[in-house]
Amino acid sequence: MATTSYKCLNCGAGIHYKPDIKKFKCDFCLSEYDEVDLLEGHSHAPIGEEKALGGYTCKSCGAEVVTDETTTSTFCYYCHNPVIISQRLKGEFLPNKIIPFKIDKDQAKEIFLKWVGRKRFIPDDFTSSSQLEKITGIYLPYWWVDYVADVDYLGEGRNIRVWRAGDLEYTETKKYEIVRRGKIDMNNVSELAFTKINKDLLNGIGPYDESEAIPFSKPYLSGFFAEQYDLGKEKIEPSIKNQVNQYYNNLIRDSIQGYNSTRTIKNQIDIEAKSWNYTLLPAWILTYLYNGRTYVFAVNGQNGRAYGELPLSRRRMLGVSSILFGTTFFFLLLGGYFIW
Repeated sequence: MATTSYKCLNCGAGIHYKPDIKKFKCDFCLSEYDEVDLLEGHSHAPIGEEKALGGYTCKSCGAEVVTDETTTSTFCYYCHNPVIISQRLKGEFLPNKIIPFKIDKDQAKEIFLKWVGRKRFIPDDFTSSSQLEKITGIYLPYWWVDYVADVDYLGEGRNIRVWRAGDLEYTETKKYEIVRRGKIDMNNVSELAFTKINKDLLNGIGPYDESEAIPFSKPYLSGFFAEQYDLGKEKIEPSIKNQVNQYYNNLIRDSIQGYNSTRTIKNQIDIEAKSWNYTLLPAWILTYLYNGRTYVFAVNGQNGRAYGELPLSRRRMLGVSSILFGTTFFFLLLGGYFIW
């Protein structure tokens, strides 16, 4: 399987993208590069730099490493050198866009600790250094779709006024024709294209600022994990169209105001996809296995928004309950002693 490792142009060490400085920096000689420098420096790599392999061979230590079939960027498990599996970034699996990380690992850890706060019933090792080191930066695959809709809506609105004059009651009903016709554009309707992570978890850290998306470039993957989509357009389209339909219907509904009641006579919406963009979005993911259940915490790698579920330690809860019970029982005995 073909692989690519981006190296420092000065000393040859594995190089990572650093979100805090928005550059690629070598941790050994401290050289810094931008995307253009790195791409130009590697454009003259010798023939054989990429090899077709069953797994992949780390170019730093020579270890043979096997990955999940959807992984496109990873690390060597032995020397931790960043490796991009470029054979999986071709054709229909070549992303169109990417939002680079702006939150680095240290910031993600701080966000996690702030999220946990001073909660008392979490397991002892939930915020340990060894646990925090497991937090992983990963690019997750999404489909972004641009749509245009032809809207043809016809409805009737009514305003009713009732008043009395002497012994007589009058009712006035005014009817209005409501017409909404035209084209509406909706850009970057997004849907997760990966089945191996909880969709609700990732919805909790959204949305992303779409204006910061840039054309995809492989060097941004260096130093992070990345996954390939396993949900194609045909599987995603019904869900995306449902989003689009809801948006357009809400838009029409919100534009109809000032009536006591309304009824729909005709509501025709023809939706057409203008373009599909396979996009990689950044997230920090931390998993924790407790009592046979996996808890997952996520941080938006662009804006730091966090979401997850906390495990509760029954031992700690029982300990606090025992203390409260003992204290209450003591004061009840003490109160009884003074009464008698």
